[in-house]
Order: sequence, then C-alpha cells, then structure tokens
Amino acid sequence: MKIKKVTAKNFRTLQDFEVSFDNTYSAISGKNNCGKSAIFKILQHFLIKDVRDSIFSVHEDITYEEDLTKWLPQDKQEKIEIEVDLEISDEKDPEIFFSINSYAGKLVKGKIIELKLHQEFISANESKLTCKIDNAVVEDRSSVEILKKLRNSNALIFHNSVSPGRSFFLGGQGILEVVEAHFSADDLKKITAAKKALQTKIKSATKAHKGEIDKLLGKLNDKYQVELSAVDGSKNSSYSLDVRLADKSVAVPLKDWGAGTQNRTRLLMTILEAIRKKTNSNDQERLSPVLLIEEPESFLHPSAQSDFGHVLSSLSEEYDIQMVVNTHSPYLLNVKKPDANILLDRKTFRNSLRETSIVPTNGDKWMLPFSKILGVVPEDFDGWSKIFGTKFGKIILVEGAIDVEYFQFFKEKYPSIYQIDSSIGILPYNGKDALKNTQILKFMLSRMDQSFITFDFDAKEEIQKKLEAIDLLEDVDFCAVGRAEAGAGCIEGLVPKQIKAKVYAENVDIVQALTSANTKEKNDARNKIKAKMLEETKKPHSLRKIFLNLRNSFRK
Repeated sequence: MKIKKVTAKNFRTLQDFEVSFDNTYSAISGKNNCGKSAIFKILQHFLIKDVRDSIFSVHEDITYEEDLTKWLPQDKQEKIEIEVDLEISDEKDPEIFFSINSYAGKLVKGKIIELKLHQEFISANESKLTCKIDNAVVEDRSSVEILKKLRNSNALIFHNSVSPGRSFFLGGQGILEVVEAHFSADDLKKITAAKKALQTKIKSATKAHKGEIDKLLGKLNDKYQVELSAVDGSKNSSYSLDVRLADKSVAVPLKDWGAGTQNRTRLLMTILEAIRKKTNSNDQERLSPVLLIEEPESFLHPSAQSDFGHVLSSLSEEYDIQMVVNTHSPYLLNVKKPDANILLDRKTFRNSLRETSIVPTNGDKWMLPFSKILGVVPEDFDGWSKIFGTKFGKIILVEGAIDVEYFQFFKEKYPSIYQIDSSIGILPYNGKDALKNTQILKFMLSRMDQSFITFDFDAKEEIQKKLEAIDLLEDVDFCAVGRAEAGAGCIEGLVPKQIKAKVYAENVDIVQALTSANTKEKNDARNKIKAKMLEETKKPHSLRKIFLNLRNSFRK
C-alpha cells in the first residue's frame, strides 16, 4: 500500500489543506502546533483500528467537538472533511486487494486500485463515509466494509519514538515468583526442565531473527549486535523476547542502554516487522505496510540523527517501504529527494495563529526555509546549500570555486603526480565558516563515502581545533593549503613568485582595489586577482615549484 495524498477542511489547523507524499521516505517538519500531528491523526483514523490492539500505540479517534477548526465563528461553523488517497497493489497487497475486489469488483479494472476514502463529520452525532475507486463511488455498505478491512489489515504501522507503545523486554520477575510458590518441589524440577528444553528450541528459532536485526543494526555508525532470549508467559506466534545489545562483546539489556539507542533499536525492529510482512510468501498475510514514525530523532545527538536519517531513507528505498516521518530535526530530512520533504507553518491574522500552510522549498537553497523555521542559523547552511542534495561518493572539500578549479586542473593535467582518482569529486563548501558548525559538517560528511577537507593555511588555527574536536585527524582527514608567509596563506600562496609578480604587474588597478575601504570592492578585487592567478598558472610555464608546494600541503 502507498499513501498518495491527504486532504482536509476545517480539521484542527488544516482549514483547506492538501499534501502529497513520496513513495519512499517523506519528512514532515515545522514548529510545534503547525499541523504535523493533525496529518498523522487523519492517517490513523482511516488505517488503524479505533480500539487499541496489542501492536499499535493508543490513538484517540476524531470527534467533531474536539477537532473542528477553533477560530470559526459560532454561526459559520462548517463540517469537518478529511480524505486519504491510497494505492493498493494486487501483487504487493493481495489480501487487501482481494477484499476490496469482493466488495466492489465491478469498479476494479486492473492490478492497481486507486482508492479514495472521504469522511465528513457534520455534527457530534452525524458523519458520512464515501469511498471511491478510480473516482467511481462505492455503495455505502461496501465502503464501510472496505474501511474495516483497511483498519484491520495492520497496513499502517505507527511508531512513536517519544513513548513507544510496545516493549521488547519485561522487567522484574514478581509475577513469576508468586506463581511458582504454589508448586511442589518435584513439579518445579519438571517445569525447570521443560523451560530449558523450550529455551533451546526458541534459541534455534531466533537465529534468523537475530541475523535480520543485526543486518539492520549494522547500517548504523555505532556497531551493535543483538542477543535474543525468550520471556516466560509468551503466547502464540508473537513470542515475547528479551532484547540485549552487545557492544565490545558485553551484552546489556536494552532497557539499560541510553534512550537514543533504545529508540533506534526498537524502530529498526519495527522496520524488520514491515519487511517481513512485505516479503511474506503467503498471499493472505503479505502486504506492503506504511510506517508512520513520530520524531525518530528523539534522544539522539545531531551526528547520530544524521546517521539515522540516512539509514531510514536508505532502508525505505532498498525495501520499497513507504515511511512518513514527523520530525523537528533538519538531519532527518530526505536529502536525496528534497521534493519529498514537507515544511509546515501557520498563517497569522491580527497576531493570532490560524491555518496551516505548506512553505515552498524549491531550488538549490531548498534547505534554508527548513533551517529558519526549525531554529537553525540559516547562514550555517548557506555555504553548503548548493551541494546539499548532491549524491556523494569520494569527495575532496575545498573552500571555494577557485580552489575547485586549481584542484581540478592538477587532477586532470597531472594525474601521475597528484594521483587524484577520476572518481573523486571536488566540491566547495564556500567559506571557512561552513566548517565551524561541526554538527552540520558531520551531517555532510556522513553523506560521503570518503572525504578529505582542505582549508586556507591562514585559517588553520581556528579551523583545526574545530575539526579535531569531532575526531578528525590532520593529514588523514584534513590539511591546510598555503604557506606560513604574509599573503601566502591560501592556495595562491603555492604559486611561484614570478607568476605572482607577473599578475600583479599586469593588473595594477585591481591590486590597488585590494586596499579599498569598501568591502564589496575589496572582495571583488580579491576574486579577480585569484582568477587571474589561476589563468596564469594554467599556462605552459614550468610548474615544478607549484607541484612541490602543493604536494607538501595536500596529503592524499
């Protein structure tokens, strides 16, 4: 199943609202009370049973009194309308497809059902459900049965990272001790022997389960292994397991790990449940579930958030499982598909917050609106904005566009000297300040398979400390480019003096502008001189001295 679109009128802050979702990983973001939870509530209303079951968290259903838009005048109160558009596949959701076909077979034309569920809440005691298949209206009774089937199918899996609705361990053994007190010593021996035999069988059965979870955990930067054992009192096929994570061969109960590690592990186990449903060979049980995830960044440091966001989006694509994430973190956005991100805000009327709106986030600087609304300093993202969505591999990061040209020139012209492989990209971070926000830097580096950072030598003192603080090593992960001489603390400092003298002599007016009191004029002159220097360097001069200088400064 895929969720294509949600529409709402007069529902909470969604006064006249429509939002579409990507087929893989969509991130909904914005300030508190901007409508994120309202969207989730609509999805839960249509796709999760009204009463709490043993798998999903408790959710309150929609009521006219609580959910009608509050700022409507008493005499102009209208009905609530909510709608969800779904795609049901005969191949991926055979049981749901079969049920819908049995209720409205004459309307089903192919192997894909475009299903629209629309509900109106007219008053506290009156509501109306309409179901459409390929825009053809289904009769009322069949519509009700289709809704029941969807709610009972477990096709929507809701994971609340802040307060997960289910646990994977049981703490304490008080109940067990009370029960055992009623058995004789001989009976207890028999029970103990039976438990031991059962544990052996369960241990064998959980090997595959452990392997699957370990595979998902292995995608994290932090490396853990999972240990599983049975918990007494389990029933049927959903046997309760005690989960322990092992780091450096020491197995610790999941409940004793940090909240962030607990959160990631539980969510990965939820994803494993979705993968199993999707790959089930039994047509009556196979379906392609949607994961609805509330604040996956909870309890995680920003660097761990960026790692986890990358893992979630990658798993979504790898297993073709749709995930809709509600997040306050810029690190959980979909970087590969910026259009899949949804930024919400509230309009204002006379200084009062009103309806939810979707903020446009297009173009190279798509990240900046998110950074502003989420409270991140926009300037911190500015240097990275043009390469934010780039598909990264092996990358050399350089300060600006001129540096890119220098490195590209030597990479292409003298491959035997610098040995920069053709597969290595060279990208600018546009100014040393981009390296000072180490949280964003770590986020960017986490997107790269392999990276090396260069910066101007005259910025070494302030930049090196920042990089070492996030465990990067000089000459392994970064180096300064230039020389410890006045005016030579950048890549142009490696150019032979005779080339510099020639450029300065031929461009006296530009050189004079370097001393201008006008900042813009000075910067323009600086960039012009840098470009002239590069142009002269590319000419067929003897560049042996440049080779030696740059090789000493830049380590592969």
